[in-house]
Amino acid sequence: MKQWKGFITGILVTLLVLGLGGAAFAAVAQKQATLDYNDIKITLNGSAVTPTDANGAAVEPFAIDGTTYLPVRAVANALGLGVEWDGATKTVKLTSEGAAAPAAPSIPGAYSRTNPAPIGTAQSVSLESYSYGKYSVTAVIEESIRGDAAWKKIQAANQFNSPAPEGQEYVLVKLKVTLDSSEQDKAVSFSDFSFVPYSSTSAEYKDVVVVSPDPGFGGSVYAGGTLEGYAVYCVDKTDTAPKLVLGAGYDGSGGIWFSMV
Repeated sequence: MKQWKGFITGILVTLLVLGLGGAAFAAVAQKQATLDYNDIKITLNGSAVTPTDANGAAVEPFAIDGTTYLPVRAVANALGLGVEWDGATKTVKLTSEGAAAPAAPSIPGAYSRTNPAPIGTAQSVSLESYSYGKYSVTAVIEESIRGDAAWKKIQAANQFNSPAPEGQEYVLVKLKVTLDSSEQDKAVSFSDFSFVPYSSTSAEYKDVVVVSPDPGFGGSVYAGGTLEGYAVYCVDKTDTAPKLVLGAGYDGSGGIWFSMV
């Protein structure tokens, strides 16, 4: 067990963690506390959740005097909630479905197949195709819902939607794509099939055909326009780090990669 003792402001604890089994610090003050790091794990509906901060760096849960604290952002993302910090009012703002936190811009070249962008991080890419010529887009996964929570929404969207195959589960993601520019001002079409799902071991998943909850993702857009909506993918239940790629070549090179969870 790792322990760390020091002064922690109450507001920092309020910002970073959710208390389980006890009241969290509420006042702005300094308190001396011992933080116990004991390899605390998080699961959602039986699937492991790896907590990360806004930049995708791992954040380890800890305990203080028998009360366990979890990172707000990681828990919110796992539950399909948006999260943001309002410094003016010192408030952690959680938003329910359809109102995810604003996308954070990415650093060009910072993400890749082996290091996909975390949820809420936008990426831009320049592409070229026979149909559209050269064009550039900015894309982001705004939110992600997995497992039973995703299936309930998919089942409610259409009574003929089938459950995920044995050993797999659905991941419902909200995609947002903006067409930044296009050659000869052509409209460019996008759909959920524009994003290809891969496992954490970089094996391609099969496409699934289900009716997505409204609003579904897809359509045509001119430069400056944006498409936003839900798309459904199917992954192994044991896969803790599935990902999506947009714009990869026929040989698998290029494109922009996103973490699905």
